[in-house]
Amino acid sequence: MSVSEDLFSSAGWLSLDNNRGYGSLPIPKQRDKEISQLLRTWIELDDGARKASAAQMTDEQSRILLAYSERMASLAVRERKGDFLFLGLVALGLAGGLEDWRQCLLRATLLFDAARRIGSDPNPVFEKVAAVLPHQETASELRQFLARSAEDKSIEAMGFAAGSDEQGFRYQRAL
Repeated sequence: MSVSEDLFSSAGWLSLDNNRGYGSLPIPKQRDKEISQLLRTWIELDDGARKASAAQMTDEQSRILLAYSERMASLAVRERKGDFLFLGLVALGLAGGLEDWRQCLLRATLLFDAARRIGSDPNPVFEKVAAVLPHQETASELRQFLARSAEDKSIEAMGFAAGSDEQGFRYQRAL
């Protein structure tokens, strides 16, 4: 197995057992940095290596990446940094290869909203991520998301609200 294929298979720290409650923890945490580094390493791989590496990702890891993408949307607004949007979308795109797209759609809305809140055009970011994804279906879903009506891309339509916690801005479920 090459280093690229080993990227996710050797990331035992990205299991559900090692990340219980991760989604609701204060932002940022060390785990966010570790996942960010994993994703940056993955992005640097060539197309074939990215595809081989993503094929090693587990369902558990995809669920952690979904939580990470939600956390990065909040962090992008807090810190006003587009890099967090990009990494959150990469995580979302990778998870989209294994998860029901409806779960990804919820987080896509947060990342789209976060881009707008920090004054960034979300379209190029979504397109940049779609271009590196190994699953063409997921890339297509990201592109189709951009074509949705403004109402269908709103955080309210997906059951979220803008809020805050002790650290600052945070998207919250509006149930």
